[in-house]
Amino acid sequence: MAAPFKTSFARLGCGYVLISLVISCILLGLNGLIVTNLFTAAADSIPEFLQERRTAQAILFAGPVLLLIVQWWAFDVTVDWILPVRAPREPK
Repeated sequence: MAAPFKTSFARLGCGYVLISLVISCILLGLNGLIVTNLFTAAADSIPEFLQERRTAQAILFAGPVLLLIVQWWAFDVTVDWILPVRAPREPK
């Protein structure tokens, strides 16, 4: 009996999840630094309501998470573009 999903490149398992978590943590740290620096640099030119403490904290929390989502989306699109999934051929 053949396996129902036979691929030459599988990204399943504990190692893949562990590497994804480590990369996500590193990217969240870098994204946090980027958003904090951008927010601090633009503090003089942003509107007053964005400078309120609650709004600023929401931006500084949500910004890195949104950047992480965009980064993983871009990675997924790039991998799909470089390595497209091909349908298995039927044996003759």
